[in-house]
Amino acid sequence: MCAAIATSGCAATGGTRIGPVPSPSQGTASRAVLIEYVQKLPPGTAVRVDRTNGRSLRGTLMKATGQSLFVQPKTRIPEAIVEIPMDDVLGVTPVPQGSNNLGRAIGAGAAAGAGATLAIFLILIAAFGD
Repeated sequence: MCAAIATSGCAATGGTRIGPVPSPSQGTASRAVLIEYVQKLPPGTAVRVDRTNGRSLRGTLMKATGQSLFVQPKTRIPEAIVEIPMDDVLGVTPVPQGSNNLGRAIGAGAAAGAGATLAIFLILIAAFGD
């Protein structure tokens, strides 16, 4: 199954895309909508910016104008604010802040503890069940 996925076009990351080519009017309309959307996001919003070069950037939106975005990258070592021209932006997605990670960690710990307790009980029953 892995070989079928790897050799088919489904798993390809590059190459040409098959599908309708947007007309120039569709491109300018979607660009205008994207600019309007980004300008309505409040500064300080955690975002993921998808770029035309295939890379994405995660960070904090500092400012948005009609021509460019200003994003503070989310990195371990602080970096300078990056200016991204709107012509290089495919999409901007707000990223939820990590409050959900604590709940996931608690759930995973509880499940691991319950599984270990059940395993110990089954071993004890098997050993002393005779």
